[in-house]
Amino acid sequence: MSSAQPLQVSDGLLPLPRPLMTGEVLDAAFRLFRAGLLRCLPYSGLAVLVLELPTLYSTFFAPASFSVHLLTSLIVLLLSAALLGVITLRLLAVSRGQRPRFRAEIATVLRRWPNALIATIAALGLPLLLIGLGPMLNNVLPTVALLVVAVPLLWPTALFVVALPAFWCDGLGPLAAIACAVRISRRQSWRVAGALLATVCMIAVFYVLSAIVVGMLSPMLGRADLFLIATVSSMLSLVVGAFGVPFVLAVLIVAYEDLKLRDRARTAS
Repeated sequence: MSSAQPLQVSDGLLPLPRPLMTGEVLDAAFRLFRAGLLRCLPYSGLAVLVLELPTLYSTFFAPASFSVHLLTSLIVLLLSAALLGVITLRLLAVSRGQRPRFRAEIATVLRRWPNALIATIAALGLPLLLIGLGPMLNNVLPTVALLVVAVPLLWPTALFVVALPAFWCDGLGPLAAIACAVRISRRQSWRVAGALLATVCMIAVFYVLSAIVVGMLSPMLGRADLFLIATVSSMLSLVVGAFGVPFVLAVLIVAYEDLKLRDRARTAS
């Protein structure tokens, strides 16, 4: 029987009263996600639309050349860094029981935008690279092979990923946020990797369900409606992603606070 006391939250989720187990991190992240979903949904939907720009361009227009793909990837990086910052700040306000303020969030993001690019690349560089190269690698490797390649990247991702909440939540500089992420994660990287793997699996379930829906519609619509099938598939991906982005950021915020608490306890001892 576990001796851990149940997590008590009064006005807000943060600060955490004690270090959490991996399952409790996911539970707390889900409660934060549920509390802030409606407030974050417009921004997360826009963020997913931005991330899908290369795929949408190649689907509805023409296969992108290398120069066009590079330009769209740069636009994706610039816009996604700002949108992820807005969502993170909004979830942070919700987690502390504060009222989110649009003008303050936008002002903070615009002021820290150049440095946010460094923090975002350090924290999410490997996942964003896979997303950006996904359409190109699909022609070379099957989806299962891409998943096998992505799994070993969980460990380096776990070391740096909390640099994003460190940058936005604590106002650290990009290099200081990266150093903080490595310091608090290096001895607890398995916890972060486990939380990331569970999060990816949960989101992947919904993507699989959307693929099943598209697969069921394909025989019914026939080959003449390939454009409609592609449209339905893209819309389902956007909907799932719009819910997935704030959940991932909620997991990162809670995991970051948990790692900080463990680091303080280890330093004090």
